[in-house]
Amino acid sequence: MVQIERDLDASTYHVGDWQKCLSEFRDLDRATRAILTEDLTRISNKLHRRNGFHEAPTWMGFVLEYLLLATSILMMTAESTLLRFISIILLVSCLQPLIKISMGTLLGVRYSYAYLWYVEPRFKMSFGTYQKLKKWQKVVLQLIGSIGTPLALFAGYYVLSDEPQLVMLFLAAALLAAIMQLSAFVASWLGVRKLGPFLLSNLTTPALLAKELKDRP
Repeated sequence: MVQIERDLDASTYHVGDWQKCLSEFRDLDRATRAILTEDLTRISNKLHRRNGFHEAPTWMGFVLEYLLLATSILMMTAESTLLRFISIILLVSCLQPLIKISMGTLLGVRYSYAYLWYVEPRFKMSFGTYQKLKKWQKVVLQLIGSIGTPLALFAGYYVLSDEPQLVMLFLAAALLAAIMQLSAFVASWLGVRKLGPFLLSNLTTPALLAKELKDRP
């Protein structure tokens, strides 16, 4: 890890070195891994910040996501079809990250900062705290973190039950989202790492779920 941090500071880091480091880290006993938690988090953050994403404090991201959820719930009971439609769009945008970060927090994961992944708000795990989790905890976190988007889309079935065309739209979208997530899981399980220029694990949580299931404890 020391060499990776030096390479990052000197802008001489080579892609793939981090994965090798993590493989070696998993071979260490739990006591040693616990000692290296802060180092792992610090280096992971340095590596992530090379992307240049806009950042905000974690608490600000939490507040924003919960405000979106509260606004969505309040708008669901409106008489206006447009407002109820918007309520589902807001729910789709916030439910998955909220479920995942809330479960992560309960399991002991901490978060370094919130950031904007192109147009999608996300949260950067304090990676050392994630690596301290047991395998079953990682699997539970990634599994729970995969259900938010289909659930939010399926909620449109109830919120807009008096609008048959919109009901069908959201049901189709929920089915499509479920198929895409299942496809990502299968692709990751079969060893697919990238979709175009993007790492599959960066695009969707089910890909991380497959990875955690395959990785050794």
